[in-house]
Amino acid sequence: MNTKQRGLLVTIWQSLMLLTIAILVMLWVLQIVFLTPYYRNMKINDVRGVSFAIEQAFINNTLNESLVPIVVNNNVCVTVIKENTQVFFMDALGVNCMINRSSQIEPNFIDNVVRDVRILTGTEFLRTYNPIGYEREMLIMGRNVLVNNENITYLVNSPLDSTESTIVILRDQFVYVTIAVFILSSLVAFWIASLLSKPVVEMVKGANKFASMDFKFDFQPTPYQEFNELAQALNFAKEQLLSIDQLRKDMIANVSHDIKTPLTTIKAYTELLQEFSKENPQKRKEHLAIIHKEVNHLALLVSDMLLLTQYDSPNLIINLKPVHVKSWIEYIVSLFEHSITTLGVEFVINVDEALIVMIDEIKVGQVLFNFINNAINHVGDDNQVIINAYKRKGKIRVEVEDHGTGILSDELPNIWDRYYRIDKNFSRNQQGTGLGLSIAKSICLAHKLRFGVNSTIGQGSVFFFDCEEE
Repeated sequence: MNTKQRGLLVTIWQSLMLLTIAILVMLWVLQIVFLTPYYRNMKINDVRGVSFAIEQAFINNTLNESLVPIVVNNNVCVTVIKENTQVFFMDALGVNCMINRSSQIEPNFIDNVVRDVRILTGTEFLRTYNPIGYEREMLIMGRNVLVNNENITYLVNSPLDSTESTIVILRDQFVYVTIAVFILSSLVAFWIASLLSKPVVEMVKGANKFASMDFKFDFQPTPYQEFNELAQALNFAKEQLLSIDQLRKDMIANVSHDIKTPLTTIKAYTELLQEFSKENPQKRKEHLAIIHKEVNHLALLVSDMLLLTQYDSPNLIINLKPVHVKSWIEYIVSLFEHSITTLGVEFVINVDEALIVMIDEIKVGQVLFNFINNAINHVGDDNQVIINAYKRKGKIRVEVEDHGTGILSDELPNIWDRYYRIDKNFSRNQQGTGLGLSIAKSICLAHKLRFGVNSTIGQGSVFFFDCEEE
């Protein structure tokens, strides 16, 4: 196991163990440290509740009916004194009731307590006592209130059980519980950490294969949704890398071929010029014309490669402006004067005079130029290239149609790739560098224009893109 894998495993295990320790510490503090204060506070609140019930019962004149269950349920003894006369007494403590056995504590104990309560009229009297002969600490709460213009004093007595023995028992139990929980949590934490780290370890192995350009594997699904999504993303990235790698190989092969062919021709005819035709004006002219043609092809190839790099750039600047569609198309068609005169290509333009679009005239013009050039290279027996422009679903669609051999459906997704050629045995007699459709794709993507092709074998192809209407 390498350092990174061990680090992930240990990190998860340590995190879970720290959580376990924090929970155990919290339980220790709550059960051992705060048990006594919590119990005393709870007992005081219970006695305070009885005190409030006495006051309400006296006001409603229901002392005997309503107080008996309250006193019994809360394990207290109660006395109510009106002036200096006891008007109510209820004992649920028996021998533990300080109010009932006050004379055994000190002769004037209850009188002194009542006096202190009356001094605090309107304020709660709360005291704890540890009288001799009582096993437990005792709590007395009293209040003096004015009811119907009469002073009413009531006392509530409740024992406070010692929590020392309970704390000792809890502490002894917690020692064993802590050891057991710590061991169990450690095992469970290690098991969980192993489960969580295993998919990551496998993905790291796959990433290492990525680094060595080994793509003969798949990231396997896991029981966890997040890891599954990561595996799918990595598998997709792997397929993309495979595609890019194949495209790189094809591009190198095609660029090498396209550059090698004219260079070989230039070299050969340069040697012919030097050896044989330098004294023959006619031959020299022919050889120079061929060299000039090949140099032009090389320049065109380099120019297209630079264009493709420019249009693939995220910093490409797009200058939108209103463009009259028919005039724009007619201008692009005029650039093919050579094809019209030498190849006899006939252009048919079907465009409404009123159509105006918002585009970058020069860059989108390159798309139309490349579509027309492609149509000329694959023109049918009728020698016609048809250009249509019309409204469609809120957009202006521009189409370039030829009646050539068409494209197989399996080939359609690939024709936009760099240097992809439908005819693998292509000839240099065709015009272009093999980058035209790839350039058109990059421009359309940069402009966020929908584009595509429809083709039928034996009937021809229709290349199109949709522009925003002004």
